[in-house]
Order: sequence, then C-alpha cells, then structure tokens
Amino acid sequence: MAGSSAEGRARRVALIGYGKIGRTVAQHVRELGCEVAFALDPVAEAEDGTTIVRTGSPELYEGIDLVVECATATALVEQIDDVLERTNLMPFSLTAFSDDDVLERAKRTAQEHGHAIYLPHGAILGLDGIWDARSILTEVSIVTTKSPASLGLAACSEPKTVFEGCTRDACAAFPRNVNVHAAVALAGIGFSRTHSMIVADPNVTTNTHVISVKGEGIEFTLNISSFTTGGVTGVYTPLSACGSLDRVLKDAGGLSFV
Repeated sequence: MAGSSAEGRARRVALIGYGKIGRTVAQHVRELGCEVAFALDPVAEAEDGTTIVRTGSPELYEGIDLVVECATATALVEQIDDVLERTNLMPFSLTAFSDDDVLERAKRTAQEHGHAIYLPHGAILGLDGIWDARSILTEVSIVTTKSPASLGLAACSEPKTVFEGCTRDACAAFPRNVNVHAAVALAGIGFSRTHSMIVADPNVTTNTHVISVKGEGIEFTLNISSFTTGGVTGVYTPLSACGSLDRVLKDAGGLSFV
C-alpha cells in the first residue's frame, strides 16, 4: 500500500477525536511545521485554534495527507471507509480490528485506493519484537491492571479479575481499555489465540501491562507501567503517539507498526 505524501512528509493532518491524545498530537503536528486541518469530535471544544467538526462526511478527507484516530472503536468504524478511500490512517482504537470483517475491509480498501494503515505501538514497548517473531510464536498472554475508575467500573475494596479469556472477547467487553491487547494480537498470533486478563485494583495509580510471549526457541516478558492522569490513557501513550507521528510523516507507505 503506497501512501500519499508531499516531499516525503504529510502536510495536512486531520484528527478523529480531540481528547488527551488528540490535543497532544495536534500540538506536535504544528511543531513539525504541518497543518492541523480539523478535528472531528461531537463534543470537544478547542482553545488552541483547532477547527472542530461535529459530523463526519466523505468530502472532509479530500486533500488530507494523514488522519489520526484517537477517539473510540465505534468512531473509527464509522469513518474508516471514508478515510481510507481518500488518504492514510493512523488509528489508536485498535479494538475495532477485533472484528475480522472490519480488519479485512480496512486492508482491502486501503490497498484498492493506494493508502497506508499505520499501527502505532501506543503503550507497548517492544511491539516490533512481537511482530518480527510472529511466525514462530505459540503463546501470547497479557495481564492489564488498572484502577476501577480507569476501567469504567464501580469502586471495589480489593483487587479482582474482571475479565479472563481471549483477546477478541476482551475487546468486546472493554473496547476503550484494551487497545494494548488489540495491538499485541495484531502484531502476534491474532485475537482468538491471544489470552487476556484484566484486573481492577483500587490501590494502583498506574496502568500496568505484563505481556508474556513464548515461541520456538524464544521466550520473553514485557512489563510496562505508566502513571495515569485520569481517564483511560496513561502518561506515556500521548508521548508515544508523537513518536509514531514522526515516523509516519517521514515515510508514508506500507502496512507497518509505528
């Protein structure tokens, strides 16, 4: 899939979602000397001069070099065809791709129209290692521990497991909280074979992910912890979003993790 670019760099970037990640990305886009064309968000207000669009439409994406989605899986699915028919996409709500029909349609649309889907690593350091080893992997599991509030759950007095099963079902149960799991599944052995566990712990102020990987002649564990400032997003993810944006803007084209 070849991506459109201007002199190897995207110049006009649009956003779907204008929360914590969206605002950080918008600031970074401007620091890079690029233009934030608009942010599609039904409720957000912008004090930084960003144009906010409330309702999506196909013509919005004409002349855009890259769309960064940082809203919800539902918003991504609603816009994905219109986006990929016209430009490149970097989505953060990767739980949307737990639906095989959505994933295959996205890849097909991007290929037919010559556009790229960039999969950001988000909070997962080492995702490239999982991607590189995917052909020899036999087991992948992820344990995420967050506060009940970060998971959108009522308060509890002690840690408890609120989900255990395949990652596909985890994405359906917690679509806003397990994009990490979706990224690992996409990079590795898929949504049905990847095992997910989600723990609600009232004593933590971090989002912690422990990823265990086994394969032919290989075994490693990733332990990643990021402080949260409220909501579902940790401190590290917006920073990694800017790093991913840098890599995309410097080189458009091909299905790749960034």
